[in-house]
Parts: sequence; structure tokens; C-alpha cells
Amino acid sequence: MALTEKPRVWLITGASSGLGLELAKVAVSHGDLVIAASRNPDKVKELAGKKGVQVARLDHNEPLDQIQSAVRNIIAIHGTIDVVVNNAAYVQTGTVEETSPEETLRQFQANLFGPANLYRAVLPYLRAKGHGTLVTVGSMAAWYPMESCNMYNASKAAVRSMMLGLADEVAAFGIKHCLVEPGFFRTGLLKPGGNFAGTAPAHRLDEYAELNASAEKAFEGFHGNQLGNPIKGAEVIYDVVTSSGCAAGRSLPTFLPVGSDASTEIIKAAYELINGVEEWRSISVLSDFVKNE
Repeated sequence: MALTEKPRVWLITGASSGLGLELAKVAVSHGDLVIAASRNPDKVKELAGKKGVQVARLDHNEPLDQIQSAVRNIIAIHGTIDVVVNNAAYVQTGTVEETSPEETLRQFQANLFGPANLYRAVLPYLRAKGHGTLVTVGSMAAWYPMESCNMYNASKAAVRSMMLGLADEVAAFGIKHCLVEPGFFRTGLLKPGGNFAGTAPAHRLDEYAELNASAEKAFEGFHGNQLGNPIKGAEVIYDVVTSSGCAAGRSLPTFLPVGSDASTEIIKAAYELINGVEEWRSISVLSDFVKNE
């Protein structure tokens, strides 16, 4: 950042750990200001008292009017917000049949409805000043199904669709949006007891015992062995959002896979989708009106 530029003000949710925490550190290291938001500010111990960081309470799972009130208090801290990072989320495991309606609602509330409400609360301020940047942290999981984890994957697929649509809707107001879709990073997201919830034992079905055991073993193998370095990932995200560093001179992309596994899996899923459409194209067109019919 040039010395003549005013520091950017970032609002980052889920800033107590993982990519949110590391992104906050990167932003303040560049001279920016960060409002580190969490539903439990006591958990943001690593950032509390750090120069350039203000910790604020924000629970995007609360009703919209309460989120709006929290956002008013947050904006009052520095008088503005320049970059909003919707990062808070958790993983719900279990098969679709086993997952209760309440668990399903909680998953979509945390990963989709809550982030949407945060943007509803922030957008009036960004529209009024005529610029701003929204960063939604999705997941490569949006691109494919995964046994015993399809509630999470479905919530991230919905995030992809909704937020890409939102990006088009707000562009005319000078507001930019980037959907960040990370691969597996060595954060606490998959740590049992962290941002990771299994289906309640009372809802487990014997018929899925083998499938669930296989999925749980896979998750145990993932945790601690993820390819992604959250410090490097945060640095990449910062550079892309600010068109600096490794992304100097480049415009903000519509979406950004972060991590080699994310690029690999998204390309694989995209090709499978294209091939599936091509395989059935000759059948699909049979439903069209014939010319002059």
C-alpha cells in the first residue's frame, strides 16, 4: 500500500481460526485495519490487542435485525468498511437420510442463510459510498458429491450459485465480489470438536454403518495432512483482493480456487459435467419445438 493511501478496513467473520485468522494477520501486516468478528469474541484471543485489529461480536445466525444492529456498531468503529469477508462455516457429516431436518437447517443457516444476511446488512452502506469488495469463502466441495458429507457440499453449492448471482446484482453499484473456493487446508475445520459436527447417534442407521465408518476414516486421514498452508492461502487471497503481490495488476476474478487440489478437483468436475451433457445432447434436443411447428 502506498503511503498516501488510506488503510483499507476489513470485516472478517470466523476470524478466530483458520483462513480467517491468517487473513486478518496478513491484512494488518500490510497496514490495513481489521475488524475481527466472531459470535464469541473471547475466542479471538490471538488477535485481541494486536495493532490494527478490533474484535467485534457478530453472529450471522441471529435474526437479520440483530445482524443489522451489530453491523451498525461495527461500522461505527472506523466509520466505514471496505472489504467484507464471509468466512465463518462448519462441516456437517452424515448421510442425507440420517441427517435430521434440524441439522440440515443449521448447516444451511450457518453456511448460506447467515452469510446472505450479513451482506443484506452491509450492502446499504457499500451502495451509499459507491464501492466495496465482498469476499465469500466457499469450497471446492461445491463441485462434487461426497458420501456422508453431502449437506456441507450442498450448502457450499448453494453458496456458489447465490453469491455469483449476487455479484452480478451489485456490480452496477461499484461493488465487487470474489468467490474463494479453497481446497483442503490445515486448519481446525475438520478437527473433531472444532467446526465439525457429526450426525447425532440417535439418527444413525445400521444400513449406513459401513459407509459412515469409511467416511470417518477418510476425514481422520485428511486432518493434519491437508496440502494447503493457511498462511500462504491467506497471502494469496489478500494479494488477489487487493491486486497486489502475486496478483499485481490483475482484476478481481469472479471466483478463485485456492490450493492445487481445488484447481484439480474443480477442473475434473467441470469436465465430467461437460462430458455428461455431451453424452445426452442428442436426446436432450428431442424435447425442442421443430422449426415452424
